[in-house]
Amino acid sequence: MKISILAPDLSHNCLGRAYLLAKALQEHYMVEVVGPLLGDKIWGPVANDRGIKYKFVRLSNGLKVYWQFKRLLEIIEGDVIYASKPLFTSFGIGLLKKKLDKKKLVLDIDDWQMGFIKWRYSSLNVSQRLKFLSASLLKPYSVSSYWNNLFGENMLRFVDEITVSNRFLQRKFGGTIVWHARDTEAFDPSKFNGKLIREKYQIKKSKKVVMFFGTPRPYKGVEDLIKAVSLIRASNIILVIVGVDHRDFYCSNLVKTGRELLKERFKWFGFQPFNKVPEFLAMADVVVIPQRKNLATVGQVPAKVFDAMAMAKPIIATQVSDLPEILDGCGLVVEPGNPKQLSRAILRVLSELAKAQKMGNRARKKCIERYSLDRMKDILIKVFERVNKKRQK
Repeated sequence: MKISILAPDLSHNCLGRAYLLAKALQEHYMVEVVGPLLGDKIWGPVANDRGIKYKFVRLSNGLKVYWQFKRLLEIIEGDVIYASKPLFTSFGIGLLKKKLDKKKLVLDIDDWQMGFIKWRYSSLNVSQRLKFLSASLLKPYSVSSYWNNLFGENMLRFVDEITVSNRFLQRKFGGTIVWHARDTEAFDPSKFNGKLIREKYQIKKSKKVVMFFGTPRPYKGVEDLIKAVSLIRASNIILVIVGVDHRDFYCSNLVKTGRELLKERFKWFGFQPFNKVPEFLAMADVVVIPQRKNLATVGQVPAKVFDAMAMAKPIIATQVSDLPEILDGCGLVVEPGNPKQLSRAILRVLSELAKAQKMGNRARKKCIERYSLDRMKDILIKVFERVNKKRQK
């Protein structure tokens, strides 16, 4: 059986989940990742993985778009369609393919997309809201388009199966939980020498590294983390942020804030390919996931928590979504939006590194047992066995 995984935009970080699903499924099935390309090129962190087959059509506005969508439908070759995210350029295309070619359709929901929209919408005044809704009409295929997201949530009754990435989404939409997962063989701390890697990136061995890994966004609480580290006066404790988009206005301001508050105790790196993630994590003494609690985060579990778990890192996270459950017995959880409490937790971990490392080892053990790529594969195979039986009737 061949599975076509449909991603809403192969040039956007929304490709990350589709890529992960493809990695898990390709050992058991023939797999292709198909979708439109709304930017210049395939999303950088996964573009160089030659083990994944990408097929795309460049999408533009105007009269040509009909033929571009027609071409997109034509290049989908799977016996079963697996749409990533309830958006028109993935789920909508999947619905059309299902109708035209009598294909079975599975939908994966890994974030509450409308939660992001509602969170953003709630901060706008009346004129800004009208402008936002109008812009969504002008860019109807954008991941952040209000109308695109509204479409998806109102078409779920037409799918054959649903998978979701966390408990909030399961309560809201039903389906089978397929947690974000990591290849625990590739993410193996024994394969990386943290001291040598620190030399490579010019971080002194005497420094204790607090790390945030991921693309900074306002709802991710990175400002709270910068504030928390600034409350610590020890000069040997530094903050390293990996994943900064230097072209993004918010990220530029965040770097400015980090430099102002932490001076030489602040260091940042840009986007990294997936195969570089464990290398950077190997440098960390503690990984922090400081999510704020709002509509954008209640339906999201940051995939980076599993990166850190696989690498046996001590982890501090906030009490948001399923993070307390995931880190139960193998991490520290603090209140969201509380830099003072976060600061105390960081000091606690860095003052007891031997104890913290035991916590990190427990995190890796739990990741192997519950959140590994092998575990994800086992769950997905059961889902697609059910779909295949429906297909053969």
